[in-house]
Amino acid sequence: MINKYEKYNPKALNLDFKEDSTSKVTLGFKCLPSLKIQLAKKAVENGLTLSRYTEMVISEREKFSKKIEREIELQKKINASLEAKLALYENDILKNLLSKHNNHEVQYKNEFGDMVNIKIESLQDIYTVIVNSFK
Repeated sequence: MINKYEKYNPKALNLDFKEDSTSKVTLGFKCLPSLKIQLAKKAVENGLTLSRYTEMVISEREKFSKKIEREIELQKKINASLEAKLALYENDILKNLLSKHNNHEVQYKNEFGDMVNIKIESLQDIYTVIVNSFK
């Protein structure tokens, strides 16, 4: 009879223990030496054995995964907000103005009342002229 673990991992061995048992069992896996060294260094930094540290990392993976998912969702919201703001500043009207006046010299009065010439080469130049047109 195939148990529920063998269904997902047919090579699993010695899975006749009870899930709710408090006795620890051995889990072995192969990894690159660099990963083992990294885990061992972290274990020492935290005053733990490699075995205990690895167990902690694995047992806390759900918590870390959920934290990362929350951070990703937050970043998606921030990105959406920034994209909306960017769309405001890089709209078709301003792009058309840039296209129409690109490489032309425009004169405007700055905040000190001085006449300034600017060569239109970017959307920032368009904004500079527009902002300074209001007094």
